Amino acid sequence: MLEMSRKCVPYTPVTGALNEMRIALVSSTGIYLDGQEPYLDHNDDTYRVLPGDFNTKNARIKHGHYDSSDAEKDLNAVFPIDRLRELADEGLIKAVSNKHIGFKGASTDLKRQYEYLSPAIAREIEHSQADGVVLTGGCPLCHRVVVAVQREIEAKGIPTVLITVQPQESKIMRPPRAIQPVGHTMGRVLGLAGDAATQRKILHEALKQFEKLNTPGQIIEVNI
Repeated sequence: MLEMSRKCVPYTPVTGALNEMRIALVSSTGIYLDGQEPYLDHNDDTYRVLPGDFNTKNARIKHGHYDSSDAEKDLNAVFPIDRLRELADEGLIKAVSNKHIGFKGASTDLKRQYEYLSPAIAREIEHSQADGVVLTGGCPLCHRVVVAVQREIEAKGIPTVLITVQPQESKIMRPPRAIQPVGHTMGRVLGLAGDAATQRKILHEALKQFEKLNTPGQIIEVNI
């Protein structure tokens, strides 16, 4: 693990246009696919690699520390893969990356999450096609752990942006880039199940952060 004070925020500038970037998703909302092992009920420090073209019908959620009812109906409420694919089809981004990552993030063994899990996920992303990463969180603790993952990815030279609905937790870890959709809640990070329009707007706002020069460590409020 990279030894770095939280006061120091790793930050990788975006040197190209958004429509030249391949984007990956990384989420601590407990997503996994049929055929993969479900997460443990407690202190899970594993992750799941999701192929870029996975079928959302084969996606499952196991977490237990946030209301995942909307996510179980519509994965895009917490993991906006369909919205990302739509934006790729329209040319807003170059493509969806060949690899995404799901994990749980809720653990009392934070040392293990920070020193083992976060660097391992960052290495997976480093060895993918991703030019940028959008991250989402599940429970309050997840919103802290996911920033540890974000910082490790950013330190690998890959720009990132977090969509947080628990800013008081996320800001403890000082995310390189982050937005907070005002009024959104855990399990409905990008909006309600079936609300594709809102999900799309939130994802677009997150992606636009790659084109801005905000101060690292800030969380930008977004009203949709």
